[in-house]
Amino acid sequence: MYRSQELTHFLQLLEESALEASEMFRLWASRRPYRRDPEDQLAEERLEQRRAFQKKTKYLRRKKLILARKTEAGLLYELTDEGRTEILNRLVRERSTLPNGEVCLVVYDVPVEASLGRDALRYFLKRIGLTRVQQSIWQTDKDVVSEVVEFVRSAKIQKWVEVYYARKQG
Repeated sequence: MYRSQELTHFLQLLEESALEASEMFRLWASRRPYRRDPEDQLAEERLEQRRAFQKKTKYLRRKKLILARKTEAGLLYELTDEGRTEILNRLVRERSTLPNGEVCLVVYDVPVEASLGRDALRYFLKRIGLTRVQQSIWQTDKDVVSEVVEFVRSAKIQKWVEVYYARKQG
């Protein structure tokens, strides 16, 4: 059998070793992975970027601004009509105001047969921040001529719509 002193000494050694081991484990657990290895750090940054991309696409899908389709090559993302409108809204908000009191003026006289195009134009003009001056005359102090012309062309109502730069008098 073991003597009492030897046993006590052995237990003290175990206790010290256990303290050292727990301290080492604590240090290991608190370390940041890939702290010094540049290649592993790059992998971690890519993982963070992928997660951020997934978070953004999830938000855009939830807001119905994009659609995702599975293809052989992977996921394909498409803008919805709401997504296109949101992009236009953001682009227009960032546009600078026209100098010297100029305005962008949209004048239209769309016939009843093309009422869908007229309604779409009205909705579009309102969404990008134009204000109605009269029944079929809208204006803004932002430079949005190219966006309005593009919309008119895509809606196939260009023969009934005129877009001008104008200067307010007085």
